[in-house]
Amino acid sequence: MELRHLRYFCSVVEHGSFTRAAEECSVAQPSLSQQIKNLEEELGELLLKRHPRRIELTEAGALLLEHARLILSEAESLEKTFKKRSAMVEGEVALGIIPTMAPYFVPDLVRRFGGDHPSVRIQIQEGRTSEQVNALVHGKIDFAITSDISPADRKRWSLHVREVFQENLMLAVPSSHRLAAHAGPLPLAQVPRDEIVLLSEGHCLSEQTLKVCKLRRSGDRLQCGQLETLLALVGAGLGVGFIPEMAARSVPSKNVKILRLRDPEPSRAICVVWRRPVSLTPAAETLLKYFTSLTQSLSANLPAPLAGTA
Repeated sequence: MELRHLRYFCSVVEHGSFTRAAEECSVAQPSLSQQIKNLEEELGELLLKRHPRRIELTEAGALLLEHARLILSEAESLEKTFKKRSAMVEGEVALGIIPTMAPYFVPDLVRRFGGDHPSVRIQIQEGRTSEQVNALVHGKIDFAITSDISPADRKRWSLHVREVFQENLMLAVPSSHRLAAHAGPLPLAQVPRDEIVLLSEGHCLSEQTLKVCKLRRSGDRLQCGQLETLLALVGAGLGVGFIPEMAARSVPSKNVKILRLRDPEPSRAICVVWRRPVSLTPAAETLLKYFTSLTQSLSANLPAPLAGTA
């Protein structure tokens, strides 16, 4: 049974005529009549009684008409829904983002995108890079904003990775620390490796810190789960820590001093990731464009001197 057969049947009933139904459906009358006959044979019951000047529904025909109208209505509704999605009038987009990026981009991103596309719902999933990869693989998010995707993960899960921008990494030290008085960017070699506080395993920033400082993860090193906690530990004089530049621009504590680094100045790549076989929906593609535009706007409008930096 095909939708067109149901349309032919409903048209015949509504017009009470095979001729007028054929005209409405843009099909030859003999062909339409044959399709109705085929439908009757498929269902095994007579649907219409043909009289010289009128068409009469049988009991089976009345039952089919009731269901056919519902089915055609649902099909039309479904078609309209997907047309709206393709035009991005409505729908949903699920975005994954790492915690060290989320506070600095998500509020503006949701506000700007939501203001222009109020009928598109945005779902935000924060999590470490490994969690974002898992969510992509299982289809829980459309794309992720993350950093440090390993070549092995790219190949294994067929991930498409697009770099959006490079973000500098900076050093947070206690205001009472001997390095707090350092003038100008601090040579990377002078970072006290034994005082570094790390984010817990699985955070890309933690792995980047270890790589930059050429260190191995050690169980006796102070570690924590959130960037805010790391900064609090630094402010309490319990160590130093690497933080992203976006975070450095909103450090609230007067007990923390932010230092630029040099020779070399470390940075991390911020990337957008999605599964290669899957095409982004129009809503997801548009949200991605908003994110790219937002990163460019934020980079262009960063204040020249960082609060609390040397």
